[in-house]
Amino acid sequence: MSYNPLRMHPPDGAGSGRNSQQSFMADPTSFIVRTLQPITNSLEGAFRVHLTQDSLSALGLNTGDLCLITTDTTTGLGIAWRATDKMGNSPKHRPAKMTETLRGAFGISDGAQVTIGRAKSGTKIVLAEKVVLTDVTPSDSGYATGFEDAKWLGRAMITLHECEAVAVGTTFDVKSKRQLKKRFFVDHIEGAGAVGPALFICNDNTKITISDGSQAAEIVSANGVANPRLPILEMSKIGGLVAQVQELNEHLDRVLKRSRESTSRMRKTRHVLLHGYEGTGKTLLLRRIRQSAQGSGCRVFDLKLDGTTAKMQSQISDMFRDARAAAPSIVLVDNLERKFSKDQTIVIDALADELDKLAGTNVIVVAATRSIAEVHGDLMRPGQLMAQIELPIPDTAARKDILVVLLSELPAADRNALADAVAQKTHGFTGCDLDMLTENAYWHAENRDQEDWIEVGARASVLNGTPTGQMDGSVHSQATTEVEQATQTLANLAIDQDRLPTIDDFTQALLKARPSALRELFFEKPKTRWSDIGGSEAAKQRFDDAIGIPLNHADILAEHRARPSTGALLYGPPGCSKTMTAQAVAATYDLNFIAVKGAELISMYVGESERAVRDIFRKAAQAAPCMIFFDEIDAIGSERESGGGTKGLNVLTTLLTEMDGFNAREGVYVLAATNKPESLDPALLRPGRFDSLVYVGLPTAEARHEILNIALHGQPVPVATAEITRLVSETEGYSGAEVVGVCQVAKMATVKRRIRGGNVAMASEDFEEGFRQVTKGVTVKMLAGYEAFAARGTNR
Repeated sequence: MSYNPLRMHPPDGAGSGRNSQQSFMADPTSFIVRTLQPITNSLEGAFRVHLTQDSLSALGLNTGDLCLITTDTTTGLGIAWRATDKMGNSPKHRPAKMTETLRGAFGISDGAQVTIGRAKSGTKIVLAEKVVLTDVTPSDSGYATGFEDAKWLGRAMITLHECEAVAVGTTFDVKSKRQLKKRFFVDHIEGAGAVGPALFICNDNTKITISDGSQAAEIVSANGVANPRLPILEMSKIGGLVAQVQELNEHLDRVLKRSRESTSRMRKTRHVLLHGYEGTGKTLLLRRIRQSAQGSGCRVFDLKLDGTTAKMQSQISDMFRDARAAAPSIVLVDNLERKFSKDQTIVIDALADELDKLAGTNVIVVAATRSIAEVHGDLMRPGQLMAQIELPIPDTAARKDILVVLLSELPAADRNALADAVAQKTHGFTGCDLDMLTENAYWHAENRDQEDWIEVGARASVLNGTPTGQMDGSVHSQATTEVEQATQTLANLAIDQDRLPTIDDFTQALLKARPSALRELFFEKPKTRWSDIGGSEAAKQRFDDAIGIPLNHADILAEHRARPSTGALLYGPPGCSKTMTAQAVAATYDLNFIAVKGAELISMYVGESERAVRDIFRKAAQAAPCMIFFDEIDAIGSERESGGGTKGLNVLTTLLTEMDGFNAREGVYVLAATNKPESLDPALLRPGRFDSLVYVGLPTAEARHEILNIALHGQPVPVATAEITRLVSETEGYSGAEVVGVCQVAKMATVKRRIRGGNVAMASEDFEEGFRQVTKGVTVKMLAGYEAFAARGTNR
């Protein structure tokens, strides 16, 4: 997907005539890195930086000059070279093409924004006195398995002698006469006068050796001090997992002897187990390890199993033997729980034995699983998968980081603003969800209606001062005026701008998106609003205080050390809009919404109910801000002394335990509803669990008036005001649901009359039919019970 650069930003302000994209283009030292295909498979031209002639002139560089390449995190050195191609057709950014060899040596990622300038005065390609290589030959077909030290060393020396430059971190292949290949990694270079990032050249006096693996991989700086090599995993293209990637890099560096501390000091090797919900980035990290290892001097093995138990044992043994022989190496195991299910004890024992053999070696295993509970315990004892790194459901800040990576083609200002806006609307979305959402937003941007594109009409054109008649604006540039060219350019730019994703495109994509974190429990965000509930103003104010203030004014709340409310209990007669109130609360504050019926939990098998309660709270915490709504909570929250069996008691105990953890569950709010508040266990009603007990009683006259207006809105013939006033009087003692029921019956009576050819307007007899079919269900005794409950002093 390509965009014209001049439309990537709107103007910063009226009359400014500049935008950030234009500022970028105006800076002659700023470039975007693009991949340059190597001339051959050798190191010929590997450290050349291809620039256009205009760019070379602006930088004051000539072909062959050394240039300094700087990013936010690293610095490299290259040889300026004039590009032989046109560097693309009107590229949206000024490109600097570099080979994968150069980028891998200095840790420069494809697509990175870099600054290029002349190297410091006196900088030159240094004569290498000593070069240490590491054999990193992969096990793929076509690569040599034997070593034949003298011959392969000689071939590597020829390659290094013939190249114009080499640097620490360079990876290259050499071939034999039989077309077999070996891959070597430049682990260490010594040379007098090397300053900062350096390029070296080899001659007959350069001592070139192949390491036996005992030397720690290091880079030599200007003063001869060894510095740790760049980490295996770059964080620039892994959004939202900064802490996890840092921890993983620490384990990789330590076991692979890339850090100063030797693994000989470690009693047990700490292999890594990545775990987390589906779509949180486990497979992504494994893939990044695989991609990055080539430039880090490490072999990578993927553990794949198939066939009988005996065959799988053999596959495990063979692969780990190869990994030890090729050390330093990394073994990757994705979907660990699928490859080694708990009932495959023989295969699990084989893996555990191989892990034990890795103690003190330069081999590390990185495995991934969705759930630790599904992994056999023998694989998590000392010496096994001890280092467990959880990849969480991303919070708002992490979602923004992920979206910034996914929207990398947009200019920085637009990208950050859009990522921030979308992150606020995607609670509970995993990285995979956000990737799919972004793809859908791009698709919507590409296919949206383009009626507002600029149309270029036909107009007179001039060639060499002579009118040429009417011509289309897209004819050859020699036959158009400068005005026509500018108009055509604006038209194309408008089209490209329309195809960029905007917040509206993401809003459309969100209509069909569902967060994975709640996929098993969450169906859709409630659409009920307070305006749909007659007489809801008092309840609305209660929840503005309980939820609105913590969400919108958390800083002021923290300043006064005030604890936000954690939950509320809605109680009252049936049909008085308790469930609609919960839905309106979730919709008003844009909360993820989990609705659970208490009776459904009790109906599960023994042990499953308690696990379901724990899962509900865990998912809610991952998808915060989130509301859990327990309908009919009396089914699981009845007093423990009143019986109900051990099963109900266990569920209640689990519920109480989870609710006690609310202070650590920031952004989780619990709402419950019941018609039988007197049956609830007192422990459930104390402050800290349900801070507010909200009575949702029979609607007042004013509320019934609102309910009737809502229920009778949009009739072909509006119901007379006098008729509605009469209905308000006659529905005294009715619940809100019963009032709506009366209206529904009256509507059906009107429909039947119209079918018979009668009057279209709703009549009094229609409502009378409604009163005959819908009677009051709330008794005086029931109301007295609610009054008694309130009188106990619990109605706070």
